[in-house]
Amino acid sequence: MTAQEAYQFLDQSMSDIYDAREASTIARYLVEDLLQMQFWSEDVLNPEQQVLVSKAAQRLKNHEPWQYIGGLADFYGFKFKVNPSVLIPRPETEELVYMALDLINNAGVTSVLDIGTGSGIIPVTLGLKSKVTTIYGLDVSRDALKTAEENAKWHKTDIPWIHQDFLDDQIWHTLPQVDLVISNPPYITTSEADVMHPNVLQHEPHLALFVNQDAMEFYIAIAKMVMAHQKDGCKVITEINENFGIQVCQVFTEAGLKHVKLFQDLQGKDRIVIGEK
Repeated sequence: MTAQEAYQFLDQSMSDIYDAREASTIARYLVEDLLQMQFWSEDVLNPEQQVLVSKAAQRLKNHEPWQYIGGLADFYGFKFKVNPSVLIPRPETEELVYMALDLINNAGVTSVLDIGTGSGIIPVTLGLKSKVTTIYGLDVSRDALKTAEENAKWHKTDIPWIHQDFLDDQIWHTLPQVDLVISNPPYITTSEADVMHPNVLQHEPHLALFVNQDAMEFYIAIAKMVMAHQKDGCKVITEINENFGIQVCQVFTEAGLKHVKLFQDLQGKDRIVIGEK
């Protein structure tokens, strides 16, 4: 089996799961990420690589995300290591980072705290694309932070990691004071699970996807922490559930944040809210 034949085999194995265009794209990425070969190559796979391809096809049929199978995901032009302990990066979060970089460049931001950092894609990307001197990443999951640390080392970025449950307000006073707080927190309600794709619902970490009960719990906590423990002028930027844009704005405003604004993503859906202490 050549790399090109592996690509064709993987493509065909997804015919009843994805449409033709998506299956072709996934097959290409898998050959490149899993085998470290060009998908059009006529190079022959060794026995171990052929086993990897066979196992990958079966995992795809079980609706496992291809990024977990290949171990890599693309985000903002970079490759990041991913596994079932972390969410797979979404295009919407690239828009969050784009807006954050705009804030950083125009507001003299020199320090950032990322709440719910997961695989570390946000702080690592900000470290690579800006001149921010200090960026922290916080998460409740030790496994997620282990992945984040691997990504930081891979991309040669120096990021202090904080293992804390952010919803525990007793630890807020221990957090660093920064110029910008950024977060893509859990924001999916359990009532939305019925319409989610199996490859997300069955394989991605529920801890990073779902809120416990209140869809606003993380936004309430972020706003309260910023107002109580961050310095005046600290900016906040968060990704949100498209169904709760107005509510998040209300939470931020009622907490005392100023200049609260709601922004839509490229699909026209409410996606980002910013504010300032």
